[in-house]
Amino acid sequence: MEVSEVIDLIRKAKRSKVTALNISIKGLNSLPPEISELKSLTKLDIRSSQLTSLPPEISELKNLTQLDLHNNQLTLLPPEISELKNLTQLDLHNNQLTSLPPEISELKNLTQLDLRNNQLTSLSPEILELGLDIKWEYQIGTKGVFLERNKLESPPVEIIKQGREAVVNYFISLEGEKRPLNEVKVLLVGDGGAGKTSLVKRLLGEDFDGNEHQTQGINIKGWKFKEIDSEIKVNFWDFGGQEIMHATHQFFLSKRSLYILVLDSRRDEKAEYWLKHIGSFGGDSPILVVLNKIDENPSFELNRKFLQEKYPSIKGFFRVSCKVNKGIDIFSLKLKKELSKVEHLRIEWAKRWFNVKTRLENMNCDFITFKEYQYMCLEENIGDRSSQNTLVDFLNDLGVIVHFKDISLLDMHVLEPRWITEGVYKIINSEILVRKKGVLRFGMLDEILKQNKGEDYYYPPERYSYIINLMKKFELCYTIDEEAVLLPDLLAVPEPNFDFDSSETLKFFIEYDFLPRSIMPRFIVKMNRDIKNGLQWRTGVVLENKDFNSCAVIKSDNEAKKIYINVNGGQKRDYFSSILFNLREINKSFEKLKVVEKIPIPEEPDIAVSYDHLVYLEEIGEDKYRPEGSKKAYNVKDLLGTVNVKRTEQEFLEEILNILGNMNRNEEEKFEEIVSVLSNLAMDQAEEFDNWETLSRKLNKIVMLQPNWNGLGFNFNEAIDLTIDRYFKWKRKRK
Repeated sequence: MEVSEVIDLIRKAKRSKVTALNISIKGLNSLPPEISELKSLTKLDIRSSQLTSLPPEISELKNLTQLDLHNNQLTLLPPEISELKNLTQLDLHNNQLTSLPPEISELKNLTQLDLRNNQLTSLSPEILELGLDIKWEYQIGTKGVFLERNKLESPPVEIIKQGREAVVNYFISLEGEKRPLNEVKVLLVGDGGAGKTSLVKRLLGEDFDGNEHQTQGINIKGWKFKEIDSEIKVNFWDFGGQEIMHATHQFFLSKRSLYILVLDSRRDEKAEYWLKHIGSFGGDSPILVVLNKIDENPSFELNRKFLQEKYPSIKGFFRVSCKVNKGIDIFSLKLKKELSKVEHLRIEWAKRWFNVKTRLENMNCDFITFKEYQYMCLEENIGDRSSQNTLVDFLNDLGVIVHFKDISLLDMHVLEPRWITEGVYKIINSEILVRKKGVLRFGMLDEILKQNKGEDYYYPPERYSYIINLMKKFELCYTIDEEAVLLPDLLAVPEPNFDFDSSETLKFFIEYDFLPRSIMPRFIVKMNRDIKNGLQWRTGVVLENKDFNSCAVIKSDNEAKKIYINVNGGQKRDYFSSILFNLREINKSFEKLKVVEKIPIPEEPDIAVSYDHLVYLEEIGEDKYRPEGSKKAYNVKDLLGTVNVKRTEQEFLEEILNILGNMNRNEEEKFEEIVSVLSNLAMDQAEEFDNWETLSRKLNKIVMLQPNWNGLGFNFNEAIDLTIDRYFKWKRKRK
């Protein structure tokens, strides 16, 4: 649309004295000054256009209460926006804003300022003058400033997520002496023997050792280099590459880091396996790919263009030989350049934060208690809990300490990461456990964790529970009884013999672009209450649930990158829904993991169709669908009916799970929100429930779909009772 047409639209609106105007026009990149003529406007909607700026004349719209500018290309706001004193809602999400004018603090009537998905790296203290809560995630109908998907460094995202009080305390902490962090964590990954340790040695100016032993666990080394007017400190984390250890990488892989993938040029290396592995835990962290040992295989190369397009986080490929010291200087220069760009590097810390960091680094012990850490913070005048929590998160990302927020792990901050990994590796690699097929009785830990050599770490018996709880957190094991756990990754490889009625079986499978080794063991951990007669093996499990009167066989095919689900029984669709829900929860814990859920055609089992595509066809009213490879068209509803996943219930389940995991809500708030969710579900299916018993049975079944909720300490029985009471009061009002 031409600007002249926009002017005509504005003048027509002026003659009509409209109070609400929508001029969302694709391709509109500027507003004419004539916009100032619409003095009576209270609502102005210019979403999903191409605006790059606003004219100063916008300030003439004194009566505006709502201004929607989301999905544009705005890079800045004019200071004149402060003249819109009556604004209550200002929507700027999905733009390109890099900063906000200080004058925005004059909009005292704002109840919502949506700044999600912009390019903001810092906020000024003036934002607090709006009197609004500072929030990360957007919540419909709530007041606040919303900042999700901005690369904020000041205040850090961790502070933003804790809310307004934490932001206030952060700005107060910077009123004294401060300086930039200038420290970054670099993680080296790749198969065992690829040369990760040799690469670090070369970067540090050390000699190559042809007899270098493979790293067991992790090695951590420090490095410093000058960059213009500052010094950057680097913490190299060199991970052992043995496959059984890969699941433990999740203890330490973090987003605010740089990754070096080291490949052995002598072997047909699985570059994509490692790139997906990094993406699953490290998000968009930059990656440098090193092709080592080119002196022994000069012809080795990767399809760089293909990999770069598929994995945009890759910042370069480097052919090196640690043995003959070839290519190391070029790689070192590129590494320094990329390190200087790492997110959070320039975040400013108060001097007292650095004091705590230095004290922790100088301590000569493997761990300290949470109370000892708090006392240290108090000695350095860091008294507010939000600053203590944020500092400990940063220290964890930098590798100074290892810290987890779970209640069972909160009492300890580990100062020596190898203390954890070597403890876990000793357990995972224990010959005793292999003989016991993964069953770990706590009485065995004295023998497994004993100091065999002088350099071995000491594990006090009172800290055994920390290691076991850590393994439970990352779903490496599950409780068998009060004195034992089982590690599914150490189960027998052969599939046992068992009977399973395949007639009338519900069949489904999930196809992965990358199937993380830990998914099947984690699923077995989640569903351990339903394991039938101990029928479980390294890549599969047989389940039985008497409440659903159903059985299931779930198998992982690691080579085909698929997980197969087969369910039979009286309420097989409901039980299938529970199984799929838990697999989806595990899948969602991996960033960038691409999965396709598929339904095999009953009459043509070699042909499968995408579940999501069938749902889409149903939504647009398509009755028939002919799958690729089939000569027959099938009824869409019939195909969906074979699984009949109740998506509404799934959404309610996910909403409850999000509430339970929200660290910014106290228990009372969580209780009230969950009661509200359950009430909405009951009202959504109002015609089904005529009495207390039927509704109670329904809600209990829904809660039962997520067995791990039982361990979260939430009183679902009380919530269900209150939900039922509210539901029938609501139903009586309707009559």
